[in-house]
Amino acid sequence: MKVAGLLSSSSLAFEITTTVVANAMASKNGTESDQGGLNQMLTALGFNYSSRREDQPVTNILDDKRIFPEFRGGPLDEYRQRASFCYKRMSVLLEGEEHIRLKHKVWQWMEQHPDFQREPEDSSLERVRELANKRQHLLWEQQFYGVNEYLGSPHLLLAFGQAIFSYDFSTSVKFGLSTGMFPSTLVSNGSGRLGKYVAKIADNRILGAYALTEISHGTNALGMRTRATYDIKSKEFIIHTPDFEAAKCWVGNLGKTCTHAIVYAQLFVPDNKHQGLQAFLIPIRDERTLLPFPGVTVGDMGEKIGLNGIDNGFVMFNQYRIPKANLLSKTGDIDAQGNYTSQIKDERKRLGASLGALSAGRVNITAITYVALSKAVTIATRYGASRRQFGPSNSPAEWPVIEYQSQQYRLIPHLATAIALRVVTLWVGKENVDLTMKGFTGEDTSQAGMEIHAISSALKPVATWAARDGIQECREACGGHGYLKSSGLGDLRNDNDANCTYEGENNTLIQQASNWLISLRRNNADFVAVSPLETVSFLKDMDDLLQSKAQERTPAECMNALNLLKALNWLTAWQLETTVKRVEQQQREGKDAFKTRNNIQVFAAQKLSIIYGERTTFYVFYMFVSRLPASAEKHVLQQVLSFYGAHLVTKYSAVFYRGGYFRENSQQLDLYEQGILELLPLLKDEAIALVDAIAPTDFILNSPLGMSDGNVYQHLQRTILSTPGVYERPHWWRDVTFKDYLKRAKL
Repeated sequence: MKVAGLLSSSSLAFEITTTVVANAMASKNGTESDQGGLNQMLTALGFNYSSRREDQPVTNILDDKRIFPEFRGGPLDEYRQRASFCYKRMSVLLEGEEHIRLKHKVWQWMEQHPDFQREPEDSSLERVRELANKRQHLLWEQQFYGVNEYLGSPHLLLAFGQAIFSYDFSTSVKFGLSTGMFPSTLVSNGSGRLGKYVAKIADNRILGAYALTEISHGTNALGMRTRATYDIKSKEFIIHTPDFEAAKCWVGNLGKTCTHAIVYAQLFVPDNKHQGLQAFLIPIRDERTLLPFPGVTVGDMGEKIGLNGIDNGFVMFNQYRIPKANLLSKTGDIDAQGNYTSQIKDERKRLGASLGALSAGRVNITAITYVALSKAVTIATRYGASRRQFGPSNSPAEWPVIEYQSQQYRLIPHLATAIALRVVTLWVGKENVDLTMKGFTGEDTSQAGMEIHAISSALKPVATWAARDGIQECREACGGHGYLKSSGLGDLRNDNDANCTYEGENNTLIQQASNWLISLRRNNADFVAVSPLETVSFLKDMDDLLQSKAQERTPAECMNALNLLKALNWLTAWQLETTVKRVEQQQREGKDAFKTRNNIQVFAAQKLSIIYGERTTFYVFYMFVSRLPASAEKHVLQQVLSFYGAHLVTKYSAVFYRGGYFRENSQQLDLYEQGILELLPLLKDEAIALVDAIAPTDFILNSPLGMSDGNVYQHLQRTILSTPGVYERPHWWRDVTFKDYLKRAKL
């Protein structure tokens, strides 16, 4: 096993990479690690410091035909000629050279590998899972870059995650669970005594799973009922599931393939003393036969709406014994006599520390949703520029449907959102990687950590809901052809749907952001000091901000990015103040903390978190564009930024009037709508080049409606006619005709 398998973990979990690499750096510099078994783990993982071998010399990326091949001629040529900028330069601006090179290296390898070729017909559930398992192992074995390269550019992990998720969500999630979440939790929460298991992961001898959720408890982790009782005589833990409601469920890899699982259970030590929820490494199946061990009842959850390459499963334990050493002991441990000790006294904080992999996952799920939305927008926009319907009465030619204003307003808001998400997801991903690396050097990252937790708790719902709504609109914008499974839009919709639920159901997770914001305001916090990432530092002048009013008098002034930022700043401040007043009203009525939180969600706290996430997205996008040197690409990004911001303002127009930012009886909303309508035809002419800048290759996109040449009908013909059995009568043909004949004969 090559170390790149771990260095190339998917977006779902990167903690093992940062943990191992940080300790590798310490080891390389002669610093002694405080985790006694990590050096052993690094040795077992085959750590070396060689860089990757380039197959060809590095050229100017804009001239690299492997990355930017010439487009074949077709219906999209006209729109590409209308564009005012270079899509290649735009792509490099949005992602960076290193990111693009690695992403295309992965895609080119996939396109050439026989096991990554698309199958011509729908596969059975068993076949889908077989392929996902095979492909994740192939990714594991392939070395895409070396350790030295990673140490110099840890953000390459984000590029790798985007590359594999662009191909297929199931393969990527399985890869992330197997090579990211499972080993990262062993390394970050375990100790050297579990090093042998990490070595087995490195050799592909075991496959892991992460088991937290139970049938009757998901978000409320402290309420889970799987039990681990320490037996002082045998020096073992007895794992037991009291009933089906306590069965671990929805565990990826558990249904069919995992050999081991990290299982969270309530720890009880002698005298039946409860010590809280703890993580244990539990063998599930025999490594050689893949049969479950006695005392383990494990099964599959069945077919799902999407992500069917993942074998989600359930497991129950019947007085099942595991060694004492299998407790993941970083947050707490017991001695031979069963005495429990932990440096973290608060049970909730202790649990939070052990669930670090979930926090990283929430950050990176935003990047996954960008992938899904960008693919959908690419398909629908290219289709809209190729599909012709109707036209002016004085013209014999039909119009491309993208020329219709209604179609433009269906697609361009989602295109603008996709580009905004491209910027903000890379930003928060890089900040999260940097935060983790700084933590290993001993730097105090507590403030940034709390802010990233808050913003990721808002961005994950905002991004996944934006992708959900955008993909659906793109599906409808492609009409009947968009309903074909081969269009790819249905699979994108269904696979993205899981992002709204796992690693924090959106409506529950979003409360983490509003709770943080409310506490800051009520405690008169220094908004600058608590916001090193600058997501709330603008609230330092909140009282003055609340008194501000809209000053714009023309559509151009409304579209000005700085004016849009001022409006969104006011919106966030007003929603925060309104929510705090709701809290205080509840307390005056004698409501306790639980009832208060419950009663402020609708119209207040939930909206606050969403606005906070959207305002942060606009702000990060605004800062990104502002720092670019003057160019045609910057000019178009300014238009996209203005469109995105104005779309948000019109979305919350009722709040702007209600709060007094828009003057009563003013025509403020009309000005914003006029500004949007003036931008629509401009961005329509840039739209194909914009999707070219964010689109994956045709092989990865895999949609006859979204191919880069725009020859929709040729690709549809090829797809439809290559469907197995397209010209064959059904085997049940007699049921169609013979029964009708008998009925007529009887009459």
